[in-house]
Amino acid sequence: MFLSRILLAASLLASVAPPAAAASFDCAAASTPFEHAICDIPELSAADDRLAKSFATATGGLNKESVVLMRGDQRAWLDYAQRACTDDAEPLSRGRYPEMGGSCLVDKFNSRSGALEQSRMINGHRFFIKSLYAALPDPNEVGNPDSYWKVASHDAVLPQLEADHPWAEAFNRYVMDEAARDTETLSLAGASDVADLDATADSSLNIAVKELGGTSRITMAVNSSWFGHGAAHGNWGISYLHYLTAEERGLMASDMFTGENWADTLVEAAWEQLQKEHGADWLQVGSASEIAEIVVQPTRWELSNPYGLVVQFQPYEVSAYAYGAPTITIPWEKLDAIKADTQDHVLWGY
Repeated sequence: MFLSRILLAASLLASVAPPAAAASFDCAAASTPFEHAICDIPELSAADDRLAKSFATATGGLNKESVVLMRGDQRAWLDYAQRACTDDAEPLSRGRYPEMGGSCLVDKFNSRSGALEQSRMINGHRFFIKSLYAALPDPNEVGNPDSYWKVASHDAVLPQLEADHPWAEAFNRYVMDEAARDTETLSLAGASDVADLDATADSSLNIAVKELGGTSRITMAVNSSWFGHGAAHGNWGISYLHYLTAEERGLMASDMFTGENWADTLVEAAWEQLQKEHGADWLQVGSASEIAEIVVQPTRWELSNPYGLVVQFQPYEVSAYAYGAPTITIPWEKLDAIKADTQDHVLWGY
């Protein structure tokens, strides 16, 4: 349980020196509430140990430039972690974290480890992560001692390719641009201030590399969530980004399907499959026209299933919220009549 202590010192000194050994964190010398929490709460101690290993693994094998970027993000996360679990979005300066604050810290540490574990080699390509975090007080809740939502938290985690990779510049720009469409948190990468973010809600965006289709495609899963403070439940969604490496752009429908009536064919096949897989008892749509705009969007297509096109629906779109985010799988043979000449190249890289 040493990484947070070391990075705290690194933050104060603006250093990018490598983490020291575990023995450098002597809990007998813990002085701040944050340090005491790491030492005194067993679950947080375990989460901090995991974080240390995750960070070391995430930066292993990266070039110097990428390591510097990730260490900078880690220091920014550390500042965020000390703010996100307090009553006023300011680091706790005295006393101890209450039980709820300690549980919050455990969640933040484990979430950060999960994000760091996305930094890895995939099919010979070295991806690392770019991350942005923010915490700010909710003006409607901060004065309420019984509120569970005194602080608004925002985070975004995105994949990036090492700068020396031939696809890196275009791919990294594409990911940043797409993320900026989905969350205001990306504004922190520019000149915007934390205070410009929504102080009455929590938001999260995680874009993670899911698979590489040969050397022609990088597919990413996009998981987003938003929770308005005081709401009965949050909203969340799953979608996909498909980056075509040679074309240096996102997937278009015409890369997969062709013909004057391709959309009608796809929609009818999707409607048939939706009824078959999910049944009338769960569906809250009554015709193909109600899903037409959804199923023709490439961001709703998951391409890794060799047996069919997976179409992703969001909560509420075709069924009740409790039913989740259903999918359907349309057998490829049902779509043969509208198959584009470039489809196999997109799917399999040849």
